[in-house]
Amino acid sequence: MRKFRQFITVTGMAMVFALTAAGCSAGNETTGTSGSSEASGTLESGETSVTSETAKNDEQQESSTQKAKEDGKGLKIGVSIADQSNVFYIDILDGMKNSIKTGDDLIAMDAGFDPAKQITDIEDMIQQGVDVMLIDPVDSNGIQASLDACKAAEIPVIAYNSPVDDASAVVATVASDNYMAGELIGEELAKVLDGKGKVAMLTYNVAKVCADRADGFKSAIGKHEGIEIVDSQEIQPGVDTALPVMENILQSYPDLNGVFALNDPSAIGCVAAVESADMLEQVRIVGVDGSDDGKAAIAEGKMLASAAQHPKDIGKISVETAYQVLAGEKVEADIKVPVELINKENCQ
Repeated sequence: MRKFRQFITVTGMAMVFALTAAGCSAGNETTGTSGSSEASGTLESGETSVTSETAKNDEQQESSTQKAKEDGKGLKIGVSIADQSNVFYIDILDGMKNSIKTGDDLIAMDAGFDPAKQITDIEDMIQQGVDVMLIDPVDSNGIQASLDACKAAEIPVIAYNSPVDDASAVVATVASDNYMAGELIGEELAKVLDGKGKVAMLTYNVAKVCADRADGFKSAIGKHEGIEIVDSQEIQPGVDTALPVMENILQSYPDLNGVFALNDPSAIGCVAAVESADMLEQVRIVGVDGSDDGKAAIAEGKMLASAAQHPKDIGKISVETAYQVLAGEKVEADIKVPVELINKENCQ
C-alpha cells in the first residue's frame, strides 16, 4: 500500500512548503518507545462510523496490520507533540506510552509550538512508515497540508488535545471539552466579581482548543452585563510570553479586575506580573489545565481557579482509538474527555 509513499510525500510536501511560512527549526527530536503494557480496552457503546473515507480504508488498514504481525514486526504509531516543554503535554505522552502494546513503537516528535517544524516532523514520520498518526495541531488550519500528505500516504490520522479545522480529514478527535472549561472558569470569575468589573483575555486562537476555551469563557461572562472585556491579546502560550503582555495591560488598565489566560503556564505569567504590581487582591486570574503549578497558585491565593483536564486519559484514549482504527473497528468521531473546576475548595 505504501510502496508509492516516498514519491507521494516528496511531491506532496513540496506543495506544503510552498504554502508554509519560512523558518523550520533545526534538529528534530525523535523519541522511540517500545510498549511494555497492553492497552486497557476499547471505548464504550455509542460508537459510530467516522467518515466515508475511513470506511473505504478499513479493509486496507486491517490488512496492513495483519501483514505487520505476520512479518513479526510491530506497529509504528507516530505522535506529533505541540510543545513538550509544557508538563501537560508530557503527561499526555506518558498516557500514550502506558497504552502501547508490547512489540509496537511510539515515535514522538516535539514541534516546540512551531507550525513549520510540525509539518517537517510529520513528513519525517511518514517517511519512517508509521501505521497511524496522532497529531496535536499547533495551528488548526495550517496543519491541513500535513493532513493531506497523510491521506495521500494512506495513513489514518487522529487529532488529540486540539481539533483541526477540517474534521473530515481525521478519523477521530480526542480532546477535553474545552468550551466547557472556558465556561467553568468564566462562571467562577463572574461569581467572585459579583457580576461586574473589567476583564482582559490572553488567547491563542490559531489553535482551536484555545479558541474554544475563549468562546466558552465569553459565553459565561456574557450573561453578566456588568462585566466588560476591555482588552484581548493573542500570545504564544507560556509563562515568559504572558508576563510582559500582562504588565502592559496593567499599565493601560490600572482598574482591571480579572484575567482569562488560555492555559496554566500563561496564567502563572500573569500572576508574576500582577504580584509584581501588588495587585493580587484586585485582579483575579483564571486558567485552564489544573496543573500542579496552577493548583499551588490557587492554594496560595494567587490564582482564582483553573479548569482541570486529564492529560493522561487523553493520551491513553488516543492510543486505544488508534488500535481500534487499525483493526478496522468503528470509532466515535468526537471523543470528549471531561473537565472539572479547581478552586480554593478542592485545589489540594
